Amino acid sequence: MYNAKNKILTLCFVALCTEASALSVDEYTTALIKAHPYLLQLSLSEEASLIDQQAALTYTDWSVRGSINNSNTSGDHLASRPYSDLNMISYEVLARKNIEQTGGNISLSHSWNRNNRDGLVSGTNAVGVDYSQPLLQNKGGLNDRLGADIAAIEVTTQGLNRAEQSESFVASKTKRLIDLVLAQEKKSIYRQQLNLTVTQLKLVENKLSSGLVERSEVLGELDTKLRAEQQWLQAQQELTMLRQELAAQININTSAMVIEFDLYQQHVITQIDFEVILPQLRAIQQIQLEKQKLLRQRQSQENKLLPSVNVSFGLSAQGEAADYLDGFSNQDQSWRVAVDVSYSLGQNKAKLDLQRSELSLARLNARQREVEMNIKQQVNALVSQVSLLSQMMRTSLEQKQIAENKLREEKIRFENARGQKIWLIGAEKALNMASFAYAQVAASYQKTVVEYRSAIDQLL
Repeated sequence: MYNAKNKILTLCFVALCTEASALSVDEYTTALIKAHPYLLQLSLSEEASLIDQQAALTYTDWSVRGSINNSNTSGDHLASRPYSDLNMISYEVLARKNIEQTGGNISLSHSWNRNNRDGLVSGTNAVGVDYSQPLLQNKGGLNDRLGADIAAIEVTTQGLNRAEQSESFVASKTKRLIDLVLAQEKKSIYRQQLNLTVTQLKLVENKLSSGLVERSEVLGELDTKLRAEQQWLQAQQELTMLRQELAAQININTSAMVIEFDLYQQHVITQIDFEVILPQLRAIQQIQLEKQKLLRQRQSQENKLLPSVNVSFGLSAQGEAADYLDGFSNQDQSWRVAVDVSYSLGQNKAKLDLQRSELSLARLNARQREVEMNIKQQVNALVSQVSLLSQMMRTSLEQKQIAENKLREEKIRFENARGQKIWLIGAEKALNMASFAYAQVAASYQKTVVEYRSAIDQLL
């Protein structure tokens, strides 16, 4: 545990104007989810799966077909024709619908025919309803619903995939935010180092003027100053690039890219019960959904091995009259019942499809075991790494505290004329480097915690 006085709240002011309000990681993440086109694509893919599900259910929609015919025959030259003039008009309307719950289908029909034969007008008007019900193959609409059932599973799959990809994407950007915090620390420390190096160079130059040191020592300090300046410029460039990169992700100005983040916060990592956590992970749930698809397909494949037995019922009424409306009166009724049976000999293709499904299920089971093994290995490794980095943070903090004590002692010695200014500068530089080493370990710790939470689906 760290004392409150030792916990450093790092404010990453990566803006030219210090008046800009700082964003928290949660605020940045929320803006990222809303603005980034990659996450928008994932959302659109999920919406497309919903449309596919609706489209798969259109097989139950009513379908209507109609036809109109008009023909005319006239002339007296053909002896085989018992009439001179014949005009025929007919139309037919047929409506059909598949019943989702039963697998059957119902048809409604209406037809009208009118014949004018040498001035003698006759007509027939007929209506009918037919229903066909499968008894074995496709019983209950099992095969008809296959596409709709698969589409429903795909909707859930796309939702899990969107969440999984979003979390991985956010995890990568969160780690870049931590890099940004560290880059700000690095720039600040290297700037201090450069200032101290310049002061140290001036002290050595004064000693050279007094004949206390050789010129080679001045050249050495000058080289140290140039290297410190180069390090500061590199740190400044790294910080600028990170600011530009992260600001572009949420479509804001670079000057507004200000992040508030506690780089030294400690996190409680609890022991994982894999028997409980594994079934809840999206990676495992996606595999389970793939299994559901294969099992549903296998169910239809097994059903298709059965004979096709369909019983059908029909009712119809027909009347004769020259006038259309009169044809609906004085109609004769009829009914019919039929059984249609068919069976494919051999069933080679259906059996091969079933064998292929069994192999796919076996491969999927093996893949699930592999994914579970990889997750366990990854999580255990991350837990160990978090624990190690936590210990390293404590060690780095102790080293920093030692450097602070040394600096305090050098200040006392210098104020009491028992030390030199250059020794005091050296102690300040050592403290800066100890602070940066502490920040580096802390950044690695925070990024590992992000990876751990992402691995167990607890980042978002």
